[in-house]
Amino acid sequence: MSQPGLRSRFDLSSTALRLTAAALLVCSASCAQEVSSNISCDDGLALCGGACTDTQADPGNCGDCDSVCASGQRCEAGECVGADDGAGGSGAGGGDDLGSSGTGGALCAPGLALCSGDCVDLDIHPHHCGGCGQACPIGQPCEHGACRCDAGLAACDGGCADLSNDPLHCGSCEVRCAFDQTCMDGACLCNEGLTDCDGRCVVLASDLAHCGACGAACDAGLVCQAGTCTCVVGEHEDIGSTVPQVVRGTTLDAGTYFGLACVAAGSTEVVYRFRAEELGRYRFDTAGSSYDTAIAVLGSAVCDELACNDERGDAEAAVSVVLDEGEEVLVVVSGYNGAQGDFVLSIDRAAPPVCPVGNIDPTLPQAVSGDTWMRDDALVPSCGSLDTPDASYTFTAPHAGRYIFDTAGSSYDTVLELRNGTCTGSVISCNDNISAGTTSRIVTNLTAGQTVVAIVDGVAGESGPFTLNVTEYAGPSCPELVLGTTFPQRVTGTTAILDRESALSASCGSGAGPEVTYAFTAPADALYTFDTFGSAFDTVLHLRDGTCSGPSLGCNDDSSDLQSQVKALLEEGQTIVVVVDGFSSSASGAFTLNVSQTMAPPCPQIDLGSTAPQTVTGTTVEAVDILRPTCGNAGGREATYSFTAPVTGTYIFDTFGSSFDTTLSALEGTCSGATIRCNTDAAGGQQSRLTLELEEEQTILLLVDGGSASASGDFTLNVDRFAGGGICSAPIDLGSRFPQVVTGSTVEQPESVTPTCGSSNAPEMIYSFTAPDRGTYMFNTFGSSFDTILQILNGSCGGTSLGCNDDSGGLQSRVFADLAAGQTAFIAVDGRDTSAGDYVLQVDRFLGPGTCSTAIDLGSELPLTRTGTTSNHPNSVAPSCVTGANAPEMVFTYTAPVSGRYVIDTIGSSFDTVLHVHTSGCRGLELGCNDSSGDSGASRLIRRFNAGQVITVVVDGYGAASGNFTLHISPADP
Repeated sequence: MSQPGLRSRFDLSSTALRLTAAALLVCSASCAQEVSSNISCDDGLALCGGACTDTQADPGNCGDCDSVCASGQRCEAGECVGADDGAGGSGAGGGDDLGSSGTGGALCAPGLALCSGDCVDLDIHPHHCGGCGQACPIGQPCEHGACRCDAGLAACDGGCADLSNDPLHCGSCEVRCAFDQTCMDGACLCNEGLTDCDGRCVVLASDLAHCGACGAACDAGLVCQAGTCTCVVGEHEDIGSTVPQVVRGTTLDAGTYFGLACVAAGSTEVVYRFRAEELGRYRFDTAGSSYDTAIAVLGSAVCDELACNDERGDAEAAVSVVLDEGEEVLVVVSGYNGAQGDFVLSIDRAAPPVCPVGNIDPTLPQAVSGDTWMRDDALVPSCGSLDTPDASYTFTAPHAGRYIFDTAGSSYDTVLELRNGTCTGSVISCNDNISAGTTSRIVTNLTAGQTVVAIVDGVAGESGPFTLNVTEYAGPSCPELVLGTTFPQRVTGTTAILDRESALSASCGSGAGPEVTYAFTAPADALYTFDTFGSAFDTVLHLRDGTCSGPSLGCNDDSSDLQSQVKALLEEGQTIVVVVDGFSSSASGAFTLNVSQTMAPPCPQIDLGSTAPQTVTGTTVEAVDILRPTCGNAGGREATYSFTAPVTGTYIFDTFGSSFDTTLSALEGTCSGATIRCNTDAAGGQQSRLTLELEEEQTILLLVDGGSASASGDFTLNVDRFAGGGICSAPIDLGSRFPQVVTGSTVEQPESVTPTCGSSNAPEMIYSFTAPDRGTYMFNTFGSSFDTILQILNGSCGGTSLGCNDDSGGLQSRVFADLAAGQTAFIAVDGRDTSAGDYVLQVDRFLGPGTCSTAIDLGSELPLTRTGTTSNHPNSVAPSCVTGANAPEMVFTYTAPVSGRYVIDTIGSSFDTVLHVHTSGCRGLELGCNDSSGDSGASRLIRRFNAGQVITVVVDGYGAASGNFTLHISPADP
């Protein structure tokens, strides 16, 4: 049964209720006096048995305490009344005595209830509050049938609790404080001496997870002492700060505290505390100990391992560390793999850093021995590490050469550095390990008298005995090896040889790799082929006659992929040097050198004599490849002919009618002569044609070759003398008349001139023109039927070019040339690529002012502004600051009135200008050139001129640009 404001914890049976009541009756006599002083009853109630009761109606205290009515009676007005047959309760069968009516009649007065044989007021009875057996906790009165807590208390879990300080109900019911917390003001707070860290009360002085402050956790193996993470140190001896000092002891039966990183777990240890008296590098070693020792130095605060060493030669162990003044460390002496025994511990401080520590005698070779063990860190190599002891030595090169410095024979992992001049000089080179070992090596070129400092350092603090070797590089003999006279033969080798570098230059490729050289002697007159097919890197192969410094007999970079091949005609007994080289300084490795012989035909094979015209046929199918033409692709087989010109004239040689892609080359006189001319594809086909100007009795060698290594077959060689005009030896003379227009065709003409502009392999027509007066003359091919190229040459086909143009606003060409009176110019009407056809040639003189020959004189006005236009003006001079300029220009002369710096610009012009200034006319020395000054397209120059100096100012255009311009001349320093 529940009452408002209370939680029923359990329900009692009727039997339990009677037993409880009996117990209360037994207790009432002894307890009444004890509790009476603490309980006061309301008016009309009496304190009986520790409870307030109405003696006027309570059958158990009827009229007075302990005055019990007989069974079946009731108490009315303090007297027991009624029959005795009402016992057993109301209703039909043995239920609890809860009412005042039943079959037996009323037992209790109205407003009372029979509980445990007593009639009680359930509204106020503390043992039956709101129902029989509903006892209120001590200190809680029953009011209106409910147990009530005093003011300031809260009903919690069937009792009254002070939420401000109750540890079981802190702040609210059932909020329990931990064992190390106190409830204060309704909150669980850590007890005194504890700190709340993440909801836990901890002792900051000793908690591993919160050492000294919340969240400050100690590393594994450390403990928190007095709020600081530190290591646990067992028995140890403080040996102070004396250096040098020697300590003797034994690890027999000692403990293990740390488990050092450089020894096996389980080795016993003896620990010493040492304090550095001043800043420096300190050495600790176990030399003289009776067993295989290990030694370590640990930071005394957190036992961090500063250095650990198992072995520094034999059973000795040694470490070195840099310590600050007053810094304390733990020195741990242990053993390798569990070894124990008597030990000797020596402690010393290294000497102050010194550089250099010595000098290396220039007499080579030299080997300097030393020990960095007791040295300090004087220098830090660029490829080394800090806090590593070093030793340094000066060396002066006795003469220019290549020198080798290495640390072969040293006892530890070294670092080697070379510095120029002094210990603080620039780094020449630095090396840690050579060929994946621990030895360091530097190879460098030194000049005579050059001093370097060699620094022997260690890796990550390593030190010990070292050897510094200095030798001079001695290159291989040349040739190194002899091939003899054997053929065919195949030899293998490698150019990847330590310290080797390129000693011989090659005339092809770069030939910058290291090389291997062989001597070969021809056993007979023949063609010999040398190749590097099968080599593992990009080779270059070259041949030298006689010795390594002899003239080149041939050179090849890539003949087949990255390998090389050279062929040479050798005489019996002729010795050559075969050089196997690399394309670049990094190209080296394993190579294969193959040598073979081919009996060479005579060269020339056939003499054509002086007959022209003539046609000869032949084949290159079974021929050999001896000569290399200067055009086309090398490697084709060839046939050779000689021809002698019967008279001076223009001769045409072609291979029209041949069955394969030919290359035709003409050489001076013999097979070893210089190339006169070479052609691979004429008129857009695969056959070749040459046009040559030959003198009477001049002999040439004709080489019919293949356009590639695989091109060979039947060929036709045609020889003819060109009898028509319009050639270099017989130009068509235009005289000195202008204007004039001539027409013609370049079809069937020879191609004897290579223009300096465009690309041409086409026939051309040659004219000559003699200027009647000094002036600017204009030549163009407007109206021609094909894509022309026009070139003006001075005096002959071999003269300097006075102007060349491929396309002037279309496929036709125009050239302006300044000619002196009586000067003869050759005019070559050519075609682009292989174009040929009908042409129109126009010759005229430009009579307007502002040309190179009719420059406009600006006088000496300063400042000066002039305007004009370049449209429809000639293009006679090319500026040096742009390429491909084809724009017309306006030319002026100006005389500087005073000495000083002048500003010349075209600001305000309507097109993209180019400004250039010359001395002594358009062909004089160019004093300056400017394309664009800023983003406007205008040009600007600043130059110094002397008073009275005459200059030529050319207002030009970028590309083919022309238009209205503004020219300004002003002083640069007003």
